[in-house]
Amino acid sequence: MNIAIIGAGPIGGYAAYLLAKSGHHVSIYEEHKEVGRPIQCTGLLTSDFEQFKLPTQDYLVNIFQGLEITSPKGDTTSIKQKEYLVDRHKFDSFFVEMAKQAGAKVHLQHSFLRKEGSNIIIKDLIHKKELSISPDLVIAADGPLSPTAKAYGFYHPERKNYYGLQAVVKGKFQPGKYETFFGQEICPGLFAWLVPESTTIARIGLATQEKAKVYFDKWLTQISKERNLKIIEKQAGLIPLYNPKQILQKDNCYLLGDAAGFVKATTLGGLVPGLRQAEILTDCINHKRNYKRALRPLRLQLWLHLQIKKVMDKLPDKELNRLISYFNQPRIQNTLSKYTRDNPLPLVFNILLREPRLLRFIKYLF
Repeated sequence: MNIAIIGAGPIGGYAAYLLAKSGHHVSIYEEHKEVGRPIQCTGLLTSDFEQFKLPTQDYLVNIFQGLEITSPKGDTTSIKQKEYLVDRHKFDSFFVEMAKQAGAKVHLQHSFLRKEGSNIIIKDLIHKKELSISPDLVIAADGPLSPTAKAYGFYHPERKNYYGLQAVVKGKFQPGKYETFFGQEICPGLFAWLVPESTTIARIGLATQEKAKVYFDKWLTQISKERNLKIIEKQAGLIPLYNPKQILQKDNCYLLGDAAGFVKATTLGGLVPGLRQAEILTDCINHKRNYKRALRPLRLQLWLHLQIKKVMDKLPDKELNRLISYFNQPRIQNTLSKYTRDNPLPLVFNILLREPRLLRFIKYLF
């Protein structure tokens, strides 16, 4: 089967690898001249990434043993959890290189233009000409604004995106943990982060739906003064908010990764769910299974993340302070260290079992 994958990010690259390894003729079309650039993601992965059993030496930057949460009033809570930090340029390239070795063809500086009947039109940006392609299947892995999904007519009109801003900075850091900062004045609806690459380099940023640059500039100025940081580079990108109404397949086109909005609403992390989605899509194509049905367990996880986010969006700082203070209890600490945030169902169930007072926050869902 001839399969065209639009977008050479890690999710599209992983799908290309799996499909090419399965015997399909796979071509990847990427509009940029280099895989993995520009960088638009922090590159933080929970230990659930281990399920893919992939080598990490080519792209791994740091391994964390925990994170620190700072409440709006400045109190801190530490949580033990193993997590990984990757170099996104090398990470993306790793998957695309695997795809190439499996037989996939990669076309850089080739962008999706439009759909014409059963064909798709690709713009060769190098030679400035249009190519008409006739694939059996098209996989849209071309990001949160997915021109492919729009061309096939199933980009949901109610989809929302966050605008993320990040800076690579130089300073003094503790590389064994990363930090998160909560508060409506810092980052309404989410949190700011400081993620060390080493003892001297870190990635700091935040994401909001509105006025992202205003909040980022204010926070960056504040934390840079407090910690004597020097800005090396700034990065930015759109991050989709999961939408349960999004259709994921139409005609011979499938959505994947950010194009499908498969991102955890609580943290805006999409690498682990996107890679899992690529595995599910490959299995569905190879065995002619129903894509929508096969994705139900993963969509349930993302739906639960969305419900948690709806609660968090409405919490005033006073309630955020209370919520974070509960996390300092040993019985909650043990639960948080046992379960990752990728699958929130056992995490939420066990936390509520050990701290029923957390049920007070459910009222904010309604």
